[in-house]
Amino acid sequence: MLESVVSKEGTAPAAQIPGYRVAGKTGTANRVDGGKYKGYTASFIGFAPAEDPKLVVAVMIHNPVNGHFGSTVSGPVFRKVMMYALAQQKIPPSTTKRPKMKVDW
Repeated sequence: MLESVVSKEGTAPAAQIPGYRVAGKTGTANRVDGGKYKGYTASFIGFAPAEDPKLVVAVMIHNPVNGHFGSTVSGPVFRKVMMYALAQQKIPPSTTKRPKMKVDW
């Protein structure tokens, strides 16, 4: 199910990495301080390759400026960091496709 999050039908397609099965979860939270809303925290936490996880990347952005959803704010940052880490660690691309699973959002 977490692989569906980054699919084109999911909430965070911006976290996709060509050649790799990626799985993850978005988060969007209102922060409260003293009983008043004080902004947002946007997050994306994911792992790759999904079929045999080697790396986990967690991105939390407090008080994002251009939007506030984890999918659009933190997903692209996750993608850049994970792409770098996969290359740096010489982790080969996925050799299998993600299972087909119907997910209703």
